[in-house]
Amino acid sequence: MFRIDRLLLLLPLMVLLGLPQARAEEPGNQGDYQPGKGWQIPGTGFNLGGYASASIANDRHQHPSAGIEDFSLFLRWEGEGRLRLFSELDLENPLGIEHGAGLTSKHAYLALERMYADYLYSDRLNLRAGKFLTPIGRWNVLHAAPLVWTTSRPLITERTFPTNATGAMAYGSLPVLGTEIDYSVYTALGEDWRPDPKLDPFEEAYGMHLSLPTSGLGEFGLSFANFEQKSSIGERKNLLGLDYGWSRNRYEISAEMVYRFSEGGLHSDEKGLYVQGVAPISGTWYAIGRYELYDKAGPAPAMNLYLLGLAMRPTPATVIKAEYSHAVHNRVQAQEGFFASFAILF
Repeated sequence: MFRIDRLLLLLPLMVLLGLPQARAEEPGNQGDYQPGKGWQIPGTGFNLGGYASASIANDRHQHPSAGIEDFSLFLRWEGEGRLRLFSELDLENPLGIEHGAGLTSKHAYLALERMYADYLYSDRLNLRAGKFLTPIGRWNVLHAAPLVWTTSRPLITERTFPTNATGAMAYGSLPVLGTEIDYSVYTALGEDWRPDPKLDPFEEAYGMHLSLPTSGLGEFGLSFANFEQKSSIGERKNLLGLDYGWSRNRYEISAEMVYRFSEGGLHSDEKGLYVQGVAPISGTWYAIGRYELYDKAGPAPAMNLYLLGLAMRPTPATVIKAEYSHAVHNRVQAQEGFFASFAILF
C-alpha cells in the first residue's frame, strides 16, 4: 500500500538528491555567491541562480504522490550600458514517485519560462522583448515556489489566461496626482517560444497592468487583456482584473479578482477571486488562510475552496509548507486534500 506517511519519510531524501546543497564560501570567493541571490560570475556581468522545489500530495481525486516539482535556472546579464538579458529554464517534474509506477521521470519536461532583453531607458519608460510572464494580477509574476506561501496556486491565476507571453512590453513608473503609478503595456503576436504542452498559449494578445501604491492602505492593481488562444482561434476574449496587496509587521493580505468574457455569450464567461491572509505565529512560523471562488464557463455551479496552512522560513531563501484544502462543488477537479513542499532559492 502506497501510504502518505511513507511519502513524508521520502521527501527529505528526494530533496537531498535533487536540490543544490548550500556550502560555506571560501575566503577567496566571498561576495561571488549569496544564497537566494545567485552566483555573480567574476568579470563577466553574468549571474547564475534559480530555485528548486519538492512536494508530496494526498489529493482526494488521485493516488498519493511525491516528487521534485521544479529545478529552475536563472541566467542574468548586466553590462555597463542600458541593455539587460534574462532567461529561465525550468525542468518540471524531473523525478517522482507514483502509485503503480514507483520512481519515474515520465512527466519530465524542460520548459522555457522566460527569455527576454530589457532596454532600460529611464524610470518612466523601459522596453522588453522576448518571452515573459504575463503581467496579470500579482501571483503570476511572483509564482516561484520559494516566494509564495502555499504549495498550490489559486485557480484564477492559471486557468483564466495564459501565464506566459511572447512579444513586447513597455513598462515603468509615471507620476500621477502626487504619486507614482507602475504600468506595463504588452502585446503577444505569433508563435509562443517553446510552449508548455500542458498550457494553452496566446495566439494574439494585447494587455496592460497598472499598480497604485498607497502610504498605508497597501497596493492596488488593475489588469486588462484582449486575446485569442491556440485552442479557440477566432474567439476574442476580454479579461478584467483587480488585485491588492498589503503587508506590515510580517502580516500580509493579498487578493485578486478576474472576470473574463467573450463574443461566445454568457455561457462562455468565466470569473473568480481569491483572498489570502498570512500571520506570524512565532519565530519563523506562519499561518496561512485562503478562500477561492471559481466560476468556470458553462452551467455548472461555482466552486468554493477553503485552505488552511502552515509555513516555516528557516532562512529568507528557504521555505517548508504544509496545507489542507477542501472544495464545495468541485466540478473542475481542483486539488483538494493534504499537500506539503520544500523550496529553496539559490
